Amino acid sequence: MTQDAFSDTDAQVIRSRWFSYLDTIESFRGSLHAYCLQLTGNIWDAEDLLQETLLRGFAMTARGDLHGQSSPVDNAKAYLFRVATNNWIDIRRKFQREVVTGIAEDAVEDPDQVEIAEAVEKAVSLTSPQEFAAFVLKEGFDFTLQEIAEFVGTTPGTVKSALSRARRKMTLDIDERITDQANQALTRALVEAINTGDLNRVKALMSETLTIVVCNVGGGRGRDGVWTEKSLPGVTASYAECDGEPVIVLRNPDTGTASDIVRIENSDGLTTRLIDYCYAPETLSYVAGKLGIEITTAGYHQPPDTIRQMVETTRLPWRSA
Repeated sequence: MTQDAFSDTDAQVIRSRWFSYLDTIESFRGSLHAYCLQLTGNIWDAEDLLQETLLRGFAMTARGDLHGQSSPVDNAKAYLFRVATNNWIDIRRKFQREVVTGIAEDAVEDPDQVEIAEAVEKAVSLTSPQEFAAFVLKEGFDFTLQEIAEFVGTTPGTVKSALSRARRKMTLDIDERITDQANQALTRALVEAINTGDLNRVKALMSETLTIVVCNVGGGRGRDGVWTEKSLPGVTASYAECDGEPVIVLRNPDTGTASDIVRIENSDGLTTRLIDYCYAPETLSYVAGKLGIEITTAGYHQPPDTIRQMVETTRLPWRSA
């Protein structure tokens, strides 16, 4: 049995559906982002959680979960809040397992660490992700006990008890980030290269297998892609730090107004992952507020004419060939 190739026509149809999906959920996109931020406590983790939630929600539309008379979900907003909740619970559980396992392994080598391992395990057990999610859903977004019960996979009575416990507890702080001096230095080097117009230097600071993520609209791979030529000419750059991460602020040189925020990850002195938040307006506004700068946002995706070209042709509009 042969497998048909995934055609350009298939890709165009999915691309069209993706942007329609973004437009459909736009009315509650801001509150979903706010929920992710309250769960994670960090703007970068919040945007990651949001993007993963949107992708999973989009995948569900192919199974009929968000439409049709037989759909198990009759409220797209509630459904995506549920997806975000489950994603975050999975992340917290994984983190808790790693913390307890790591300290327990240390305790095997050092008997003096046994008491510490037991204390940490107890602390982790007191920070149920379901309890915290239920608290945020109720206090921050006013979902009903029935809705929250569906989100976290339990009963309204259990949710009510969890809310009572959550109000009495302090959550484990899992977001104490270690300053990455290499990332700081590399970000500053990229800022300098951008401001001198040295695009070859920008590329030299990138890994050959660089992953580019442009929130909501796609991305690319490799330092010889179009991101550098498309995004950097005609802008100035500055270095800043927000929520424990160095970032590049891109500005219009004539007005001084920021238009984009870029964050990187590195390995061996080279950029291995570049995240562009141009089409993530909630994150842009959050960072601008933290930094005290003015920023313009472009919405969740490109203008309609560009979208039309992206759907009608197999060649992306910003590619020269």
